[in-house]
Amino acid sequence: MTFPSTGIVEEYQLPYHDLVPSDPSFEDMREVVCIKRLRPSFPNRWTSDECLRQMGKVMTECWAHNPASRLTALRVKKTLAKMSESQDIKL
Repeated sequence: MTFPSTGIVEEYQLPYHDLVPSDPSFEDMREVVCIKRLRPSFPNRWTSDECLRQMGKVMTECWAHNPASRLTALRVKKTLAKMSESQDIKL
C-alpha cells in the first residue's frame, strides 16, 4: 500500500513491542491480547492524516473482542477500495 508521501517514516517496531519481552512466549501474548484485550497503538500523527485515521478505524473494527462485531473480509475489501478511489492510494 502506498500513501501520498509526507516525508515522515516511523521506525519499524514489532506489534506489542512495548507490552511484551523481545521474544515473547505464547503465554506472554495470550495475557496481553486475550486476557487484557490490549491492541497495538497508532502513532499520534495518524489522527491528523485522514487516510491513516480511516485505516486505523478499519483496523480497530477488525480487532473487536466479539467475533460477530468484527468487520468481514468483504467489508474490509470494499472499504479499502473506496479509500483507494477517494484518496489516490495505490493498493
